[in-house]
Amino acid sequence: MDKLIDDEMLVAQFKSGSQKAFDELMKRYERKIFGYLLRSVRNYEDAEELTLEVFFKAYRALNTWKPKAKFSTWLYTIASNLSIDYHRSKSRQPVYMYEDEEAIEKRLVANDISSNPEKNLEDKERGRLIREAVDELSSKQKAVFMLSRYEGLQIKEVAKTLGMAEGTVKIHLHRAIKKLQTLLRPLWENNEL
Repeated sequence: MDKLIDDEMLVAQFKSGSQKAFDELMKRYERKIFGYLLRSVRNYEDAEELTLEVFFKAYRALNTWKPKAKFSTWLYTIASNLSIDYHRSKSRQPVYMYEDEEAIEKRLVANDISSNPEKNLEDKERGRLIREAVDELSSKQKAVFMLSRYEGLQIKEVAKTLGMAEGTVKIHLHRAIKKLQTLLRPLWENNEL
């Protein structure tokens, strides 16, 4: 049985009074939503808080949810809206990068015991450069790129999540990729990527 049917069945069970059904939905999507929010807000504690808020909002609204799109698309829509609100509230405050980026990376990525420390350092540097390049995108380009490339949503799902036409999503994605290619080209030429 595919995941969409499973999600819909869990929603139906929740609507019938099963708390375990919601717990299963939360377990299924919590890490993905957290990862998306962490990449968006760049602060571990804020991403944790926003993740809880996503599921709190979902819990309160789930009885009225209609399966017009995938359940996951609905969750990403909530997360995206909360991320936008977060950035609006922070836009008047000075921006600080989180202090311990390495600790955050360890929470998101499992460590391989047999890994090469030199390669790990190169990978971290490459990841930092890519994150900086993604931060150079416009807010719409960044949202489309992150949902499409990091979260694996289809164009149709990104469009529903962000409330855009599919053609608009394609344009933003195309422009984001072009800009990233331009920003990262010097790194490719110097064999840093």
